[in-house]
Amino acid sequence: MLTVQPESLDWALNHALKFGDTTMFPLPFEYEAIQHDWVNLRGVLETYDVLQWIVRPHRTMLSPKTRHGFRVITQLDPLDFLIYASLVKEIADDIEAIRTSRDTVFSFRTLITSGGQLFDPGIRFEDFRERSREIVSSDATISHVVLTDIADFYPRIYSHRLQGALNSATTKSSHVTAIMRLLSGWNGRESFGIPVGNAPSRLLAEASIVDVDEALQANGVRFVRYTDDYRMFATSYSQAYRQLAFLADTLYRNHGLTLQPQKTFVVTTSEFRRRFLPGPEEREIDSLQNRFADLIDSLGFSDPYEEIDYDDLTPDQKEIVDSLNLAEIFQEELRKAEPDLGLVRFVLRRMGQLV
Repeated sequence: MLTVQPESLDWALNHALKFGDTTMFPLPFEYEAIQHDWVNLRGVLETYDVLQWIVRPHRTMLSPKTRHGFRVITQLDPLDFLIYASLVKEIADDIEAIRTSRDTVFSFRTLITSGGQLFDPGIRFEDFRERSREIVSSDATISHVVLTDIADFYPRIYSHRLQGALNSATTKSSHVTAIMRLLSGWNGRESFGIPVGNAPSRLLAEASIVDVDEALQANGVRFVRYTDDYRMFATSYSQAYRQLAFLADTLYRNHGLTLQPQKTFVVTTSEFRRRFLPGPEEREIDSLQNRFADLIDSLGFSDPYEEIDYDDLTPDQKEIVDSLNLAEIFQEELRKAEPDLGLVRFVLRRMGQLV
């Protein structure tokens, strides 16, 4: 028998209420009902043997990823999500302990707080890009950079490989069994895939390819990674090609995963700086993020996602918010034939934070 801890259930509900249960779907109204009667409901959930948990129907939909590309987003039943998130939270620190260093792998580093936070908000995609810039700028021997991306990463994660990775990370074998039972219930007859779009799945995905990061390091490859996005640094074209071949072979042999040909490049460092370091759109997002971070600091918030009551702000703080021009940026992007989806997501999240 396995039960989840009451504080883990509290954390899972706080996570859903504050960060959402997916990145794309609106939060279901059921969470408000759950919160209203949480003491009684938690009393039931904390005594339930989650090894016997039967999953409920979930919803899926296509979500734009690029102008002509889509990904499948999954929204779990709220009770399923609370159990799933609680189980992952209880092994999260074990997973973090086996991961590659934070100056190499930048995606979804664990920093749990009681308020529902799972990932460290101080480590972002911008740090991944900046580290890439630092490496090519500080080492004159680097002549080429490999850029590549795993194809269909989350939907193609093999269940038995994930289970092995989790068992290597934690001694809580019953937690691993319970998580795999949940995934099996959602996947039906398929033996691969994890729900896309929620935070617990992101941590499981990170755990699944720790062995690939370790293999690259053991083979002397200098690299950085953010989720499925790799950048490898080489002193010649031939070395870059060998690194790419080694990564492709390791992913396929260990996980049955492949690289996206249309997102795979071997370029010189000068071309890398010109084509792949932040352009105007990325710099606009960085500027907005930095200015919003300044606002959070001035308010003394420890949680960068905490709601902000505009009416309670000082005149100087209101000036910061007004200067962001979030509504105007959003409307301008919608008028474009090809909106910057990253910018749109950022603006919508920040607008939702203001009340």
